[in-house]
Amino acid sequence: MNVVEVIPLIRGTHVETLSYYTAQSLQAGDIIQVPIRKQEKPALVVSCVPGSSTKAALRAATFTLRKLPEQTVRASLSPNLVTTAATLEAVVPAERGAILYALLPKEMREGTIPYSLHVPTQTQAVQPEVSILMGTYEDRFRAYRSRIRETFAHRGSVLFIVPTSADVSRAQAHLERGIEKRVVTFSPTLSKKKLLAAYDAFNDVSHAKLIITTPTHACLDRHDITDIIIEQSRSRAYKSRVRPYLDIREVVKTIAKLTGRNVLLGDLVPRAEDEYHRREERYLTEGEAPKRVTLPSRLEVVSLPHERTGTFSLFLPPVEAELNTITQKRKNIFMYAARRGIAPVVACVDCGYIFRCPDSGAPYSLFKTTKDGSEQRWFVSTASGRRLRAADTCPVCNSWRLRERGIGIQHIEQKLKAEFPGVPLIVFDHTTATTPRKAAGLISQFYDTKGAILLGTAMALPYLERPVPYSVVTSLDAARAIPTWRAEEELFSLLLALRERTEEVCYLQTRSEPDDVLKLAANGHIEQFCSDELALRHALNYPPFAQLIHVTMQGPASAVRSLEQTVASQLHQWQPHFYHAPTTTSAHATRYGLIKVIGDAWPNPHLMDALRTLPPQVRIEINPDRII
Repeated sequence: MNVVEVIPLIRGTHVETLSYYTAQSLQAGDIIQVPIRKQEKPALVVSCVPGSSTKAALRAATFTLRKLPEQTVRASLSPNLVTTAATLEAVVPAERGAILYALLPKEMREGTIPYSLHVPTQTQAVQPEVSILMGTYEDRFRAYRSRIRETFAHRGSVLFIVPTSADVSRAQAHLERGIEKRVVTFSPTLSKKKLLAAYDAFNDVSHAKLIITTPTHACLDRHDITDIIIEQSRSRAYKSRVRPYLDIREVVKTIAKLTGRNVLLGDLVPRAEDEYHRREERYLTEGEAPKRVTLPSRLEVVSLPHERTGTFSLFLPPVEAELNTITQKRKNIFMYAARRGIAPVVACVDCGYIFRCPDSGAPYSLFKTTKDGSEQRWFVSTASGRRLRAADTCPVCNSWRLRERGIGIQHIEQKLKAEFPGVPLIVFDHTTATTPRKAAGLISQFYDTKGAILLGTAMALPYLERPVPYSVVTSLDAARAIPTWRAEEELFSLLLALRERTEEVCYLQTRSEPDDVLKLAANGHIEQFCSDELALRHALNYPPFAQLIHVTMQGPASAVRSLEQTVASQLHQWQPHFYHAPTTTSAHATRYGLIKVIGDAWPNPHLMDALRTLPPQVRIEINPDRII
């Protein structure tokens, strides 16, 4: 009899290992099916030892080992992947099985595609490098093509990772010329037939490949991959939204370090964390690091902060006049809306003043609570977390007529139809572009229709493969009201991305005075923005100068209070700061906890162990984009 120790490959598991007995001789790394409760689940064999060598432990055990069913079909995970999961345990508060499960593509987890076969560990004599590439889309892809040709010359394959499915086809069109037969693409939108064909091409090792994929397949392994490119490395799509909330960028860097592969991070504006490492010479610079970037269009800020109009108008008079002129010339316009819904801000009806947070510059949202039968109104910034009693009058004109104003995409659509009835209007958001085919159809309709307006959220940007004559940011205040501590970086990157996709003028309308971020975006001063952003983060102890550990507890108020006491007790050594979510009520509560680990105190194995012992209903994230 043999005793087999396995790691279950199931979502959100809090079990480190399970043990069974079997007459079979299994090998470490094998994937087998094990009984867990009343179901059979895949598991990774950690060890298989004769029962005679563990007699003492078996006699002392307080449980009985279950028999393992006869195993007829087995596969193996790449040792690189197993080692990566073990390494990530130091910085991810999850068990190894849950990490491995998250790293595998969906079709492997569901059994549609067999688990990957054993892949020899990649070794190189040189120390792997992480490099930063900054520049426009065309400049970056020119550098990518050069890197791919150089890697192919040395018989190496390239893993090219993009944020979304829309970016896969666009990247393929820019990179495949002359190497069409060597390109393999993966994305969640592939049909089963195309997915099987992609795996067949991927497993063909007769010559080197260019593998273009989204984060879902970023951990597929080949023995000849020598270079990994992460395009649009600042994109939030690289951060998983389900447990254990892995950051694929960090996963890829871990794999590269273990296997001796080079990593290239490319974007128009780098993440502040990556720029910090580049300045500290931990990362290299690919080509030259531009102090400013030259873009085809200019940014024109239209600001009317305190003009008395009597009514709240969505389009400021100068912008409305320009829109009339552009539509008469039958030129196309892309109109950016911050998000779907009403996107409310609190404004003065008489002078148009918008109440905003002095810390982040983001507009306040209005929340109402009830205490002892009386209603209380609060201004809350979802970017910085600042909360204060709502004002009764406008600080500019002393008017008491303060209202919530909707400036989301639905409200903009209604206004455009009313004010420009003869102009073709195409709306692009998650309710209209529900599939890649529908999204491509909407974009094609926009480009083919002269004088059309494309009203879209940020999800439209990857589909704008050709520049548009004009673009409009309908409201800086709505765009700035992003619920993240990265709000300034997101805004700056958005404005440069719009300028890159615009041929003539990008109009930005705001009801506040232009600040330094807008001026830097108008001039393309990337280096200065990064310097300012890093200085602010250093003052606030935000990444890269500290690690943020964020916990979330939701439920009935009484249950959350009890759960918070448990969390506080288990994490008291690290002094977590607890605070309410703005939406918390007396009946239903959402409480947050935040720990900042500064400098060399990270990674902290004792903190990771403590986090793993928290109840499963506590959500734990490392360096999340949102802490409010």
